[in-house]
Amino acid sequence: MTSSSLMRATFKVLSAFALCALCVPAYSAELRVLWGIEPFDLKNDMGPTASMAPAQSMSRAMGARATINQTSVMAEAMRASRTVENEIIIAPAHVTASAILHAYQLIGSSGQVQAYALVARNDIDEMGKLVHQRLYLPQQDSLRSYVAKGLIVESGMTLSQFSKVTYGNTSGGGLVALMLKMADVTVASEAEAKEWIAAHPGQARILKTSRPMPSGLNIVARKDWCATECGRLTEWINSPDSTVAGAGRFRLASGEAAKQFNYIASLGITTPDAIQGVARVSAETVADLVKQDVTFVDTRSQKEFDNEHIRGAVIAPYVEKSLMEVNFDASKDDFSALASLKLDKSRPVVFFCNGPECWKSYKASRAAVQAGYIKVYWFRGGMPEWREKRLPVEGSNGAAIAKLVVPAKRGTSKTIAAR
Repeated sequence: MTSSSLMRATFKVLSAFALCALCVPAYSAELRVLWGIEPFDLKNDMGPTASMAPAQSMSRAMGARATINQTSVMAEAMRASRTVENEIIIAPAHVTASAILHAYQLIGSSGQVQAYALVARNDIDEMGKLVHQRLYLPQQDSLRSYVAKGLIVESGMTLSQFSKVTYGNTSGGGLVALMLKMADVTVASEAEAKEWIAAHPGQARILKTSRPMPSGLNIVARKDWCATECGRLTEWINSPDSTVAGAGRFRLASGEAAKQFNYIASLGITTPDAIQGVARVSAETVADLVKQDVTFVDTRSQKEFDNEHIRGAVIAPYVEKSLMEVNFDASKDDFSALASLKLDKSRPVVFFCNGPECWKSYKASRAAVQAGYIKVYWFRGGMPEWREKRLPVEGSNGAAIAKLVVPAKRGTSKTIAAR
């Protein structure tokens, strides 16, 4: 193509974009939507273009420009479920369950329900025999891996008891690994497991099964935003526009459906209640420590810190690659950021992150003790508890997030304008 023809082609493309822009209404407000898609769904119909139509129809329905941020990194989706930076989250069940715990409410679901199962070699007939075996899981923060870890911990085991834990990017890779004798146990939907076992008699068995849970996508909305805008969101869900390629059509969620997420949340791998040699503190205690010469160290990412953090805190990201359990391998992680702060080890220091589900502050506290810090505090409740108590925050979105909840009696919380 000559340079002149390339220029003409470029002009036509730019002209088309310009004409298209004139057709789009000018919205005064922006609606931030996080779209979390499991990696193996990207190979199906639920690909990168799947969110384009919903963005357009949602913008029209809501009267605000819907900006959909799509991610297949479930760790990012889980993080966003706790930082409440989006008005709407569309994601799998475990992200939904986390969001419901952090100022969101369930609005719609694609209506799919299924159980998940741990599938092991046929000669492994009880959970106790999994010690020193090889475990294959999908992406570390995927729904299936989340459920598998929950079922394992529920049985009194830890991931460190396996001889090897392998993470893949396909939902069915574990069954293939089982067949090829590259793994001894994996996770699959109960329906997939039964079908595979029937097709491969004598090779595997189901060891443990979860309760039925939503397996498709769910829609949650931030409660403060929902107080005035959920009527429009409901209308969108009830319209044909809520049909999404690969996910089906969303439907309004019933109260009974919302209860299913309590079980899913209970499967979450949460941090221990205490750390030897470390004082665990509440938000109230932290608020008192603020008045003293105490350093508050935020172990989350720079993005999270910039979005919202405890007033006066400093950042030292804990780069986490080890397993989220007590017997984690600290050598796989990077917490060199703490040394770069050059703190006086004789002075008190408080570590925090995104609450009981977040292991970064737990690991950071243990690392600080090992590094010789004399007085280490662990704020296990982290930002969710701090936010719930409406204590001072800083950051680009801190002021807005701080208004989400008000303190309530007996340790509970409620939204300012929740229905």
